[in-house]
Amino acid sequence: MLITHNGKCAISGSDVEQALEAAHIIPYLGSETNHPSNGLLLRADLHTLFDLNLIAIDPEEMTVLIAPSLRGKYCEEFAGKKIYIPENPMYAPSKKALKKRYEQCEWLKKKLLYHLNVSP
Repeated sequence: MLITHNGKCAISGSDVEQALEAAHIIPYLGSETNHPSNGLLLRADLHTLFDLNLIAIDPEEMTVLIAPSLRGKYCEEFAGKKIYIPENPMYAPSKKALKKRYEQCEWLKKKLLYHLNVSP
């Protein structure tokens, strides 16, 4: 994944190899989920926040979304930033997988309801 993602975190751009981890978009379920298109190269702290569904990737815009609980924290600087997409489309993150992950973020559902003026 270091080679396919140019050795940089998809969110922060960090190139400190020792701090980078391969993150599954859809949690690992065996060989069917172990493909570069189901992964992002992330800095360790961002990987943890992604796994906790506190950071999401908009599957259409390919931009970073940050949970309201992270407002005012250092990672807020990445909100709205486009992620790094590998040049080879075979290694690009799957929009389908990102959408599935995006839909798991409860805070995004609440935000959507708020924007639609609908009570949860």
